[in-house]
Amino acid sequence: MGNGGKVRNRGIELSLNATPVKTGNFSWNTGLNLASNQNMILNMEGPAKYGVNSDSIRYTQPDGPGQTNSTLQILKVGYPIGEFFTLQYEGKDADGNSQFRSKDGSLTTSPDIGADYVYAGSPHPKVLLGWTNTISYKNFDVNFFFRGSFGSKIFNVTKADLSYTVNAAVNNISTYAKQDKMTDAKNNAYSTRYIESGNYVRLDNATLGYKVPLKNTAAIKGLKFYLTANNLFVITKYTGIDPEINQGGVGLGVDGNNFYPKTRTLVFGVNIGF
Repeated sequence: MGNGGKVRNRGIELSLNATPVKTGNFSWNTGLNLASNQNMILNMEGPAKYGVNSDSIRYTQPDGPGQTNSTLQILKVGYPIGEFFTLQYEGKDADGNSQFRSKDGSLTTSPDIGADYVYAGSPHPKVLLGWTNTISYKNFDVNFFFRGSFGSKIFNVTKADLSYTVNAAVNNISTYAKQDKMTDAKNNAYSTRYIESGNYVRLDNATLGYKVPLKNTAAIKGLKFYLTANNLFVITKYTGIDPEINQGGVGLGVDGNNFYPKTRTLVFGVNIGF
């Protein structure tokens, strides 16, 4: 084992806060945060060398059905950590079999694993967004917070593994593959077919509160009721369970049968002051 190489991260973060409206009974405070980071491997030199080429390593091997020796990602000088490196899917041939782009530019139904791979996108988001708001009207107040991620890719291994039509006679398969033939042995091959946009906007949490007006002589000095909801909804075109998957380590951006859905929670509470 060797701890070698060099990675560079460059980015920018912008934070804006404002009070667009403030009157006697009404106020609106808002804050916007935008962040962008660019990750790049500068070199892979160190006391140990891995792989055939010293400047690259293929990795992330889920070993799904029919996926012998297939990998999803590459560590490569000049690319970000987690760059997807896989087959280029080119639809079906005249017989309904999945075909791919080979390294010489021709189409083939029997791709060469590794040799026919192409760089297929980064799991790193280009922009992260956070938007918080507090709105007050008389004794009512509302707080809500949106989060967003834009520009990343997700390798939907779960969809690929559930689309293996060769086993359709004995296993359930995804409706995504219902038009694929059972004789198409490469229909679920890890490829650009299963790489999707990871863009999303999520309403992370929202709280509605009401402060009960009390007389100064009352034993209770403060009384407030509130209702909080977490993970209300997410807007995305990603077809998996959730686009907000693992973004840590070197195997980031892979949805591989290991994600438990986030829960939506509602909390009702009372704050009492004496």
